[in-house]
Amino acid sequence: MTLHILNGLYATINHCRKLPSRGFFYWLTIIFNKVDKERIQSVGPDRACAEWLLRNGASVRWKGFTKYLSDYNNLSTEETRYYIQAVDATNSGITDVGFPHFDGCRYIDDVKLIRCVYINDTALSLLSIVKDTLTTLEIRDCKSITDKGVRSLKNLKNLKTLKLAGMPYLDDKVLLRKELAQALPNCVIEFK
Repeated sequence: MTLHILNGLYATINHCRKLPSRGFFYWLTIIFNKVDKERIQSVGPDRACAEWLLRNGASVRWKGFTKYLSDYNNLSTEETRYYIQAVDATNSGITDVGFPHFDGCRYIDDVKLIRCVYINDTALSLLSIVKDTLTTLEIRDCKSITDKGVRSLKNLKNLKTLKLAGMPYLDDKVLLRKELAQALPNCVIEFK
């Protein structure tokens, strides 16, 4: 009888180990990335974008400041208007669902996407929202990016610095580098 109970517990434990946990966390992440248009109307695009980024583990640097803000609880009052100049999304949970938050942010010139589990090709194509101001872009160790996503960066005509590394699903880095160099002649490209 005891052996029967232990076998039942063992089967239950093994069954639980096989359940995919990413599904739940992915959907939770989608909820935290969802764009709230009423919030944008209420507090402005930069504040709403900062809230989205901070809520998902990224940091922002305000225009005229040297330090990054990473703690959501340290956001200034809603009445105070600051403008995002730089985004450091290292190890954050941002997804393409949240990228429309960038719409209306007119001063973002520097974006770092490093070890972002949920960044994909769609997210990279949505960077075109800030193409008029974006001059520095670093994308590193984002494992869901393919050639299609990298090719979408050709639209970022104001880039001066582009750093790409740690994307294992790229088929032809040499060709991609050549295409980027042709499309972005004024950009220093570092591609590893």
